[in-house]
Amino acid sequence: MGHRELIESLRKDGEETINRQWNEVKAEAEEIDAETSRRIRDLKEKYQKVQKAAAEKEEELILSGVKNRAHLIKLSAERSLSERFFPLALSCLPELRGSGYMDMFSRLVKELPHIQWKDVRVAPQDVEIAQEHFPDSHCIPDDTISGGLEVFRDDGRVSIANTFEKRLEKAWEDLLPLLISSMYNEVSVHELSSKP
Repeated sequence: MGHRELIESLRKDGEETINRQWNEVKAEAEEIDAETSRRIRDLKEKYQKVQKAAAEKEEELILSGVKNRAHLIKLSAERSLSERFFPLALSCLPELRGSGYMDMFSRLVKELPHIQWKDVRVAPQDVEIAQEHFPDSHCIPDDTISGGLEVFRDDGRVSIANTFEKRLEKAWEDLLPLLISSMYNEVSVHELSSKP
């Protein structure tokens, strides 16, 4: 083999080696790219899951806070309504003094124990009827009573309030939820009718 042929053979072998190595490097680079892409994809998926979980947790915390705040606002509004409703209800008590009031007063008297009462407090317009029921007692007009009566014993230890005000006060715990529920229903009906 001549000198030229040897150089040509070496060049050819060198090119083949270079091509083979280049192909190996390209294949390895493609594998690295594929592995890198897979790792990046896996990291993105993992990050998205972590991010989604964190966002859901944050959303839960926010919603929980909003629900708690809404509950507190509702309780505050209901307390405020109670504070407004009670004086309104008290102001309506004189309306109970309609045509059947004399019978109602008599029923209230009959609910009392049959003992001697020293003092009987009543609305100013009920002094005469109270004297009929309690002839031996001192009947005291009281502007704060709209109907019914309050009685006291000699020793002052026993007193019974059977007034409209006291009955409202005792029933208020049962009446208030009904009033608030009725108000919520009225507001809901109003909201539905005002929507286009």
